[in-house]
Amino acid sequence: MKCDNCRKESQWLEIIGSEYICHKCIGKNKVLGLILRTHIDTFQFIVRKLKPKDYSDLMKISKEDVEKIADLKEHGIELR
Repeated sequence: MKCDNCRKESQWLEIIGSEYICHKCIGKNKVLGLILRTHIDTFQFIVRKLKPKDYSDLMKISKEDVEKIADLKEHGIELR
């Protein structure tokens, strides 16, 4: 399948709203990119709770938004 953002072929896509987004495009958001690379279950939990409608909403998610939803230190994630 193809990423709806960069149009590249990838086997591993995440569903964000109604779009399929590759890990490289998600990694452009520094906070979510780190969580995706290290703790995929926590990433999916955060996306499920925040419910971004599309890729642009995903890119607007900040560190503060993530910290309101999940206790990152409990999962061993340290953001700077």
